[in-house]
This record gives sequence, C-alpha cells and structure tokens, in this order.
Amino acid sequence: MLGLLGGGLVCLLVINTTLAAASFRISDLQKDNVQLAQRQQDLQQQVATEESPSTIEQRAYRLGMRPQSVLSMVDLKTGRRYSAPAGAAGAAGVPGYGP
Repeated sequence: MLGLLGGGLVCLLVINTTLAAASFRISDLQKDNVQLAQRQQDLQQQVATEESPSTIEQRAYRLGMRPQSVLSMVDLKTGRRYSAPAGAAGAAGVPGYGP
C-alpha cells in the first residue's frame, strides 16, 4: 500500500511539473504573439505612410524625377508619336484612353 501511495505521489509530481512547464511555454508564446502583433501594426502604419502620394512625390524628387512640361506618347498599334502639354491634372491625353 505504501508503494502504491508513493507511486501515485511521484505521478502527481511529474504531472504537476509537466503542466507548470507547459504553462510557462504558453506564457512565453502569448508574450511573443503580443510583440508580433505590435510589430505588424507598426509595419502596416509604415506601409500606409510610404504609400501616400506626398511621400512618393518627395522620393521621386530626391531621385531626380521632375514633372514634364510636354508629354510624349507612342501609339503602339501605329508606331506614331504624340506630344501633348502636361497641364491637365488627372486625365491622361493618351490615344485610346477613355475614362
């Protein structure tokens, strides 16, 4: 009887130790999950900032890109070249372009 009680006590000790280790592992994974969620939010904010038109315009200007006063286009079907003033904002004067 004493051996049976001793064996049961050892089994309970092993089970308790295993559950405690698993609990610590779960806590660590939850902390990592919170940190990764924060990192994801930071990256999404950074992407949203980098996609803004003003940021793209500033980067293009730093790279040496400047607005053209005259647009030159080529009709790929005929091979003809077209030129148009670049004054209309939002509408391209490309042959075959229809809003």
